[in-house]
Amino acid sequence: LAKFLRANLGITTELVSGIKLAPYQEITLKALMNRNFSMCVWGRGCGKTFIASVFAVLQCIFEPGTKILIAGPTFRTARFIFQNLEKMVNSKGAELLAQAFSMRPSKRNDQYEWQINGGSITAVPLSGEKIRGFRANILVLDEFLLLPEETIKTVLMPFLVAPQDMAERIKVREIEDELIKQGKMKENDRMVFENNSKMVALSSASYTFENLFKTYKDWTQKIYKPEEAGESSYFISQMGYEALPPDMIDTTIIEEARSSGGTSNSSFQREYCAQFTDGSDSYFSAKKMELCTLKGDEEPSTLMVGRSGKRYVMGIDPNMSDSPS
Repeated sequence: LAKFLRANLGITTELVSGIKLAPYQEITLKALMNRNFSMCVWGRGCGKTFIASVFAVLQCIFEPGTKILIAGPTFRTARFIFQNLEKMVNSKGAELLAQAFSMRPSKRNDQYEWQINGGSITAVPLSGEKIRGFRANILVLDEFLLLPEETIKTVLMPFLVAPQDMAERIKVREIEDELIKQGKMKENDRMVFENNSKMVALSSASYTFENLFKTYKDWTQKIYKPEEAGESSYFISQMGYEALPPDMIDTTIIEEARSSGGTSNSSFQREYCAQFTDGSDSYFSAKKMELCTLKGDEEPSTLMVGRSGKRYVMGIDPNMSDSPS
């Protein structure tokens, strides 16, 4: 039964939660469960948050001891997936799922955590050094296009290095070493451990000069040339609003977004059609502005000066012009 349910995730999801998946959602879930690195570049309204919530549930059910870390550029983005998960567990028809999530979630100002099946699902913001203290074997990264490349490489990727079952692997290797020493086993008969760490990147499309597109191209190359991927497996899904079943999208929102700039508007192409664009429709080129933008601690920089012995709160209003966009 377990093998059947693992191979038929649509039936499993409906059985435990009462939710019937659309075919594209079932295909995506199957990929997320079976690939090490997955990327969903979806337009607004395509259900990135929902699919991430269902994935987290199924991963914890089928793989006991799984530690999932949900992170985003702000706590609001990570918390949104967690809240979607809560809503699913507490909904009508999800009685079996509620039994699996028997413990109540822990909610702090900067961290949500839910213990399940020997593991946990934790939502945190990607800010400060605190993130370095966490351990997880599954990373779900929301709004991937807003995450700095340096943070992904130096802080997030190391999460996936240590395997989930480290203690068990050490134990098995010790037994194998002893059997080889006694001549009861050969070196090439050692157990092969499967790489079960996963990273799921969720995002709308970005400019072609940003890190999201660079990662997208890199993973695409590894899909078409598996010899470059090594032992890791990759999956990419790119989907705009037009690919959704008609009853799954609010057309009034699309019409409103389209009316502000037309379907050829680069912002509409990225946000709703999941298309990477070279630049913006603004007077100034977005690519040129990016090239002229100072990185990290480059000079010159702004220096804020205050009175010694005083504490200050500094706020930056990103929308001083009160523009609706």
